[in-house]
Amino acid sequence: MLHDKSGLEHLSQLFTGRGINHLVVSPGSRNAPVVNTLCKNAAMKCFTVVDERSAAFFALGMAQQLKRPVAVCCTSGSAVLNYAPAIAEAYYQRIPLIVLTADRPEAWIDQGDGQTIRQHNVYGPFIKKSVTLPQHLTGKDDIWYYDRLISEALNAAVHPVAGPVHINLPFAEPLYSYETSGTRPEKDIEITELQTVVPNNVLIRLAQNWNSSEKVMILAGQMPPDPLLNELLQNISRFSNTIVLTETTSNLNGDNFVGCIDRSMSAMKKEDMQQYQPGLLITFGNAVVSKRIKSFLRKSPSLQHWHIDPAKHHPDTYQHLSQSIQMPVTTFLKQIVHSLNPAESNYARLWHSTAEKASELHQSFLTDTPWSDLKIFDTTLQYLPETYDIQLGNSTVVRYAQLFGWKKGFRFDSNRGTSGIDGCTSTASGASLASGRPTLLITGDLAFFYDSNALWNKHLPANLRIIVINNGGGGIFRFLEGPDQTGLLEDFYEASHNLSAVKVAEAYGIKTFVAHSEEQLKSILPAFFDMNTGSPAILEIISPAIISAQTLRNYFKRLAN
Repeated sequence: MLHDKSGLEHLSQLFTGRGINHLVVSPGSRNAPVVNTLCKNAAMKCFTVVDERSAAFFALGMAQQLKRPVAVCCTSGSAVLNYAPAIAEAYYQRIPLIVLTADRPEAWIDQGDGQTIRQHNVYGPFIKKSVTLPQHLTGKDDIWYYDRLISEALNAAVHPVAGPVHINLPFAEPLYSYETSGTRPEKDIEITELQTVVPNNVLIRLAQNWNSSEKVMILAGQMPPDPLLNELLQNISRFSNTIVLTETTSNLNGDNFVGCIDRSMSAMKKEDMQQYQPGLLITFGNAVVSKRIKSFLRKSPSLQHWHIDPAKHHPDTYQHLSQSIQMPVTTFLKQIVHSLNPAESNYARLWHSTAEKASELHQSFLTDTPWSDLKIFDTTLQYLPETYDIQLGNSTVVRYAQLFGWKKGFRFDSNRGTSGIDGCTSTASGASLASGRPTLLITGDLAFFYDSNALWNKHLPANLRIIVINNGGGGIFRFLEGPDQTGLLEDFYEASHNLSAVKVAEAYGIKTFVAHSEEQLKSILPAFFDMNTGSPAILEIISPAIISAQTLRNYFKRLAN
């Protein structure tokens, strides 16, 4: 006899048939049927994380590294809403999450029943597809419909670009004792990926445009490492009329790339800024960290802007969008590169000379920099092994990271989809578990305390290292112009505190270190980075807030001189 749980074996087999074999479970009761079915599937690897917000970010970190969908499952009610921050992050960062939410029967919605809210389409615009599976299964058509909805959701999670999808599953009691065998084999509907080809006449026109432009800027946003793209861009960066700008989270490295955008732009003279403005801007990838480059490009006159992306939506971030090229960037560049033969120009040389000048000023400033956030980054970078992946917390941390020339080989990730401070530690934990590689999270104190439940995780991997730069509050508000003039800085912007990251970590039994000075930090870092300890570790670095803000201001003043 068919009932509301009869399709769960189909869900399980459709998952494993697609290679979806990781599930993060937030314990509850209404989701017991999903847990009982999926976690008894020998092909599934199941993890338990109690805090739903942390669980969703943990799954996000896993999917980020695995490059395939990871499922996360919770009970009904407010638990569902706790997944929302990670879902929004996954949507804008294009990470494939399969969100499974158990629900009450539709008849009990808004009827005062416990743990019951309106869950259909609950994630609104931050989900690629949302389906509620039929509760009443009475025949083969219902099972066909059940399978079809799952297939459509799984397709949307990866095509044409990755992202989160929501599968809502209403269940009546009983939740633990039932029979699910006897339904016909599951039916899957997959999408066949096709290669996109630019029409020859369009390719000729675009190539002529590129070749005739004296100033071409390529700006890469956040993306995972892509060796083929990196090689293509290295070849293109040899053109004298083309400059390639990257950030740490672009995960692109080349001898001719300019990777410290804010540092380089700070060394430009105001009266010369027009020389650096491109005539043609080519962008791809997700969010860009630098506010300077965004403002600079928005103010640039007579700018053509091509955005390359397989998604249908192409944002006009720089207010000059003129050409949307709907295809993967590697596919486009492979097609156009053979037609590129630009005229000689001094545009790339101009950017490179400024970047070199900024690098020299950067090194000069750091020789006598006082103990501060900037000095902490500089010291840590000197001791950081090249084997590490790096997760960057938001706010000041991700911005400081853009000022340094990191060695090649590091992978950088950050929750820059929505750029919130929530979930940084949970994401890094899931990423380090999935990758198995040494992983360093560098985070600020507010972000760390906000996501402290990430440490309440029995799956916390031994290859995870966390540096908490504790300057007693939101340090970025001491650097930004405005908050310090309101009289409300400490309480309402900086959120000043006297909390200890070490004490929080010790409560969870995690190995801890603490440094109050450059000398202490240098003596601690080798042991902290040692992977032979067999356990995760946290290093709290106490940094002076006022000195750090003033040091950063002085740093940018030095670059401008």
